[in-house]
Amino acid sequence: MSDNNIEFARASEAAIVGALIRTMDRYYRPGEDLLPETDYAAMVAQTLEQQEGTRFLLARAPDNRPVGLACITIMRPGRDLKGLLYLKDLFVVAEARGQGVGSRLLRFLARFATQNGIARMDFTTDRANLAAQRLYASLGAVVQEKVYYTLPVDALRRLADGGPSADF
Repeated sequence: MSDNNIEFARASEAAIVGALIRTMDRYYRPGEDLLPETDYAAMVAQTLEQQEGTRFLLARAPDNRPVGLACITIMRPGRDLKGLLYLKDLFVVAEARGQGVGSRLLRFLARFATQNGIARMDFTTDRANLAAQRLYASLGAVVQEKVYYTLPVDALRRLADGGPSADF
């Protein structure tokens, strides 16, 4: 597979992207009940229609079968107004792993970023995902020692409702 088999998804491909995201969820959440595949396609369609900022990148096998996915957003202004490309998810289906699909998706994104004046790409991985860490290190990624925060749904609701806060 060449980089020519990688492109940004179109609105007409919402079901394809949704199916890949559901496959990714199944991989990372084995045994959990997942929403129906139609819900995944509807989320992708809404994201694309409302131009939320998320873009989906598809990698296809030579037979046009989707085998990889990247979910990104561009955030600006960033240092020197260059902005950054944030990679939220990178996923390759099981039968295509070890064939360079992840590397090609990242190379495509690196070219996209440099061609569009974007100064860096940021992403995270779980500590236990050693395969992803090896891939990122092999491509020159640098581990940053930062504190990563998340507001899970319950905390997000409390905050939205005016819950506990501190004045700083």
